Amino acid sequence: MSWLRLTLECGAGQVDTAADLLQRLGAESVSVSSPHNEMMVASQGSERYWQANRLSALLPPDLDVDILLACLRNSLGAENIQSHEFEPVGDRDWVADARDGHGPMLFADRLCVCPSWAQPLPAPSTLVIDPGLAFGTGSHQTTALCLEWLARTSLVGLSVIDYGCGTGILGMAAARFGAQRVQAVDTDHQALAAARENIRANGLDARVELHSGDAGLEPADVLVANILLDPLCGLAPRFAELVTGGGRIALSGLLAFQVHSCLEAYRPWFTMQEPEFNDEWAMLHGIRNA
Repeated sequence: MSWLRLTLECGAGQVDTAADLLQRLGAESVSVSSPHNEMMVASQGSERYWQANRLSALLPPDLDVDILLACLRNSLGAENIQSHEFEPVGDRDWVADARDGHGPMLFADRLCVCPSWAQPLPAPSTLVIDPGLAFGTGSHQTTALCLEWLARTSLVGLSVIDYGCGTGILGMAAARFGAQRVQAVDTDHQALAAARENIRANGLDARVELHSGDAGLEPADVLVANILLDPLCGLAPRFAELVTGGGRIALSGLLAFQVHSCLEAYRPWFTMQEPEFNDEWAMLHGIRNA
């Protein structure tokens, strides 16, 4: 069967409305991705998307596109539709096509992060994580920076907090690298569902605890947070409470030009080291003052 594919770009606040409308109008599938390889941000609701979002929908070929566009403009507001394009496509193996864009990745020669359908690369440890709406498969530079830092940090027997855990990738990596106890925390229900499934699938239930919110967290030897500048700066006093004296912290989700602001927020409590960079993204790390 042939299809009509609509590619539509819109902001975070319009994604849920657009996806729901497309499905009600007969879309076979709707996927969401970032056109600019951005970090996820909080939308107006409880979901997480990107600042700019690309929706791709497979539609019946006989659908009236004028009516469809009118419905989208009416629901989203014409000013919120940044671009759109229709193209006919033939019948294909869409599952295989989606999988082609995701393969195994190796970090510090110690950890392979691999989707369930691929063959892992040789490494002492492996994490199986399938891509989804929760952030964290290792492909983004900020996640890679954190994984490389965890790989070279001595974690054996220590306690770790993965704050804003997304898929749970950093907390699970810490457990693979020898952490005795990991507290993974998030507030987004999709992230919590993804993390719960990933922790179970990787056999780490006994060492990685999942928390909805940070009210029950206990101070740890290491805290890693891959989120965004504003929440990182606002959380500095809380992170100072959650990291034991002499403990370590790693912060990512920062663009290079945001490093100074984040450093200033943490210097009252932490001795911060030189930032590390991957393309335009940065990671900060430091030691909690006694």
